[in-house]
Amino acid sequence: MLARLAFANVRKSAKDFAVYFFTLVLGIAVFYAFNSIADSDAVARISEDSRSMVELLSMVISFVSVFIAAILAFLVLYANRFLIKRRNKEFALYLTLGMQKGDLLKISAAETFIVGATSLVVGLAIGIGVSQVLSNLAASMFDSTVEGVAFSVSGAAIVQTVVAFSIIFAIAVACNAGHLSKAKLIDLLHSDRKNESMRLRSLPLSFVLFLVSCVIIGISYKLLVDNGLLNINGQFIAATVLVCVGTVLFFYSLAGFLLRLFQMIRPLYLRGLNMVFLRQLSARVNSAFVSMSVIAITLFLAMTSVCGGIGICNAMQSGIEAGTKYDATVSTSHFACDFDENGATMVPLYNEGFADFVQAHDYDMARGLSDSAAVVGAPAWESLVEKSAQVDFFASGITYGDLKNASGESLLDYVGSGLLSDDALSMNLDAVTLSQFNAARELAGLEPVALDEGECLLWSDFATTAPYLAAVAEKAPSLSVFGNELIVQRELCRDTLEVTGVMMRAGVVVVDDAYLPEEEVPYQSILDVRCKPGQQEAFSSFMSAVEQTLDENTQPVTMVQTAEGVRSQSFGLTAVVSYLAIYIGFVLVIACAAILAIQQLTDAADNVRRYELLSKLGAPRAMIDGALFKQVLVYFAFPLILGIAHTLCAMQVVTGVVRVFGNFDIGAVSAVAVASFLIVYGAYFLVTYFASRAMVRQGSR
Repeated sequence: MLARLAFANVRKSAKDFAVYFFTLVLGIAVFYAFNSIADSDAVARISEDSRSMVELLSMVISFVSVFIAAILAFLVLYANRFLIKRRNKEFALYLTLGMQKGDLLKISAAETFIVGATSLVVGLAIGIGVSQVLSNLAASMFDSTVEGVAFSVSGAAIVQTVVAFSIIFAIAVACNAGHLSKAKLIDLLHSDRKNESMRLRSLPLSFVLFLVSCVIIGISYKLLVDNGLLNINGQFIAATVLVCVGTVLFFYSLAGFLLRLFQMIRPLYLRGLNMVFLRQLSARVNSAFVSMSVIAITLFLAMTSVCGGIGICNAMQSGIEAGTKYDATVSTSHFACDFDENGATMVPLYNEGFADFVQAHDYDMARGLSDSAAVVGAPAWESLVEKSAQVDFFASGITYGDLKNASGESLLDYVGSGLLSDDALSMNLDAVTLSQFNAARELAGLEPVALDEGECLLWSDFATTAPYLAAVAEKAPSLSVFGNELIVQRELCRDTLEVTGVMMRAGVVVVDDAYLPEEEVPYQSILDVRCKPGQQEAFSSFMSAVEQTLDENTQPVTMVQTAEGVRSQSFGLTAVVSYLAIYIGFVLVIACAAILAIQQLTDAADNVRRYELLSKLGAPRAMIDGALFKQVLVYFAFPLILGIAHTLCAMQVVTGVVRVFGNFDIGAVSAVAVASFLIVYGAYFLVTYFASRAMVRQGSR
């Protein structure tokens, strides 16, 4: 009998359960879809080289899923409170008819089981469908050779999802039991007659506090922009504390501010039901200011994570083509440059045996690697490599402080806050010779550059410093390079001349070979390689053997970057970052929208009698619906508006960090992220409005 009653209650209260059920289904689907990626057949078909990135993605998602489960648990419990409160009079009727509290607990548990089981079935079905898209997308991101669509179901992810949500539902049952066991019949009968209590009653004080909150938030923005994200110091902590305090104070005073503002505009305040709508909204916002503050900050975190994550992905993807002009780049670091007031001191990075080998080959990497092939038992160099070009990097002796003195432009004015310390101006630029520079350009299919007598060229592919060096070059200052006064060409060279996933050539001076002193030795050399057709894998094996050997009759190799490896790692890291950003951001925005929806549904349920009275007093249904629409709209809008404001400020400093990975278009990324959030937000807003309107109309009959 109790089971039939529970089924009937769920069916009868379908409208009340709509937001709750909708949120559960979305949460379960997303939770399963992301946790099933590593077990999918599509991902299982990718190459072994990419499996490590998939395993990293799976591990990070599993870790993050604990945090996501906690958010969903809070959301379920919060929604459950609404359902229990909505049915207080129903429970009171059961008690009046002689039912025991133990029976109420059984009915509540049965209803939770029915809704939970149904949402698990529907959510898993949707999640399995979504996981096919995510898994095949992940496989294509890690390995472009994956073909076809592989359908798979992850048993482990299903078990993980069922266990996580079963625990959540069990906690919900326990909370319901606690509420019903303590509830008194009189409280259940009159729960809908309790009014919202205003915590801040003084309207002038609310107006003043609102202005103060805006000032506090503005100060926090200024501190964050000046300090940046990477300097975790007192200023950063102050910015964090102030933005939190300002947000709480903003919503604490918002209700009175809006009421006071509209009261000052008498025609608008007295129009229609604006007076009733504003009074009720003010009471609701003032009593729920803490939750609205948390929602605004959570929306800020969600949008920042999505914008920053997608921005990193876009920045990395934009550099893939530029960083894979060659089949491979072999790097050898000979010395570390230790700079002080007395100049540069070169510290050797390998032992004397390797140093003798390098000097015997006159720092020629191609000759050194050619002679190393026989030592490690690899095929002849000529059979693997079609053509190569070496670029040696020397200590130019020019600092960013010298550039500032020569041009009047300071690096600190161009680079994002927090990315550089105050001693950044003492950092040195590198120097390369024109012949090697043009040889590398020719191998990449680029046009050579020309230098007139007494000229030099600035080169940088690092997105963080390139705008600064472009401004310096435009002023054509004179620089002292190896004792020669050279005029800088007005155009900055931004080409990437090595295989890399992240462009990091911050500042290089290109000079004619004649200006390089004969005694100068490079502190680093790179060898760009074009392999013979079909020999890329054999070349990678050869380089691996040279890297690992301890034989001092071989070329010392610091690092090898292959185009295939860079593409694989870049796509893998892009997948990890983008998936996590979407996963966290999507769940957070669902949680925020669902909480706002539940709060407004609770408010509509509590005020059914008031709307019924307005209807009896002659207020048209359209006017009542309009007042309800404006209340729900304002309640949803303000947390989103403040969250967007926080995000726009944070993205000003996030942009500087993201530019380390490449060019970053904050406008496009932010627009896409905000648009996607508005879709989810808008869906919850419409569901909330129509559900609230149905409650009000039903109560007015």
